[in-house]
Parts: sequence; C-alpha cells; structure tokens
Amino acid sequence: MIDLQLFKNIMAEARHNKDLLDSFSPNQFKSKELLVKHVKNIITPKEVVIFGGWYGSILIPSFKEAKRITVIDLDEKVISIAKNRLFNHYKNVDFICDDVFKWAPDSSRIKKTDLIINTSCEHMRPMKELNLNTKAYFAYQSNNMRGIEGHINCVDSNGHFEKQLPDNAKVLYRGYIEDSRGHRFTLIGKYE
Repeated sequence: MIDLQLFKNIMAEARHNKDLLDSFSPNQFKSKELLVKHVKNIITPKEVVIFGGWYGSILIPSFKEAKRITVIDLDEKVISIAKNRLFNHYKNVDFICDDVFKWAPDSSRIKKTDLIINTSCEHMRPMKELNLNTKAYFAYQSNNMRGIEGHINCVDSNGHFEKQLPDNAKVLYRGYIEDSRGHRFTLIGKYE
C-alpha cells in the first residue's frame, strides 16, 4: 500500500516527469503485484536487493517492512529522483547508481541479503553471468517484448528464461501474465 507522503511525492514529481507515471502503469503494476504476492508466500525478507530498480515505484513500498532495501540502477537521474524526491522519508532504503554486473559479484550485501529482485532482466545480460556468491531467494522477471528501447535480452517462455539462470538456482515458482504488448515471465526461487 502506498503511504500518503509517497503519494504526495509522486504527484509532485509526475507534474514534471511523465516517465515516472509509466513506472505505475497498469502493466507494471500487474506484473509486480504477481511477483510480490508469490514472493511473500515463500519468504518475509529482512534484506532486499533490487537490480535495475528504476524508480522503485511499486517494489519499495511492497517491501517497506524490510530492515534494508538496496536499489541499484544505471540511470543517475532516476536514482536521484527516487532517493531525494520520492522515498526521502524511507530511512531503510539505499540507492546505488552503478552497473549491476560490476557491483553485485563482489558486494557484501549480496552475501547477506535474503532476496534479490530483478524485474528488468530484459535490459541485462543473463543472470547466470553475475556469478553471485549467495544463498538468497530470487524473484526475476523478463518479457518477450522485442523492439522496445533497451530490451537487449528478451525471452519467449519461462523455459527459455530458466536457461539464463545459474546452475545453482532452484526455481520454486514459474508464472506469466499477458501484457498489452506481450508476455511477462516470472521465476522465483533460491540459490543453493
């Protein structure tokens, strides 16, 4: 549930930034709601790391009870807006502007986190290329929406998506939803 202060911050920022509204689109909301629902059936995380977090619009409020949320994104403008104007009243969120593939493999946070989320796998190389040293749960999403700017790694099915996971990733949930532009695929599991 979005708190009143966050709602006010979103309204103020959206007047100047239409991209922010896309992060709350029905398609974004529907896919992230599916992920959050199934994650919370499996784990109540204390530490959450979000790869490619964009504005954190839906995921940060969904896991606001966590001790710490770390959001990593390459886009300095997005990180600045999320940190300084949207979630400035959230004291448990750290924002990092960096490349996930440079930051994550050696991060002590990855070793300690309970949950790694990436709802932007279509924007990145396969997750197996990260070589993460962790026993965390994961919740990953990708899609088959080729032709959208920045989509460099789309998949056609959950089976195709699973081939992009490391060998030590055990899938506990597979799902997909239809989007107005294609399908979004969800894999939730645990690194062993």
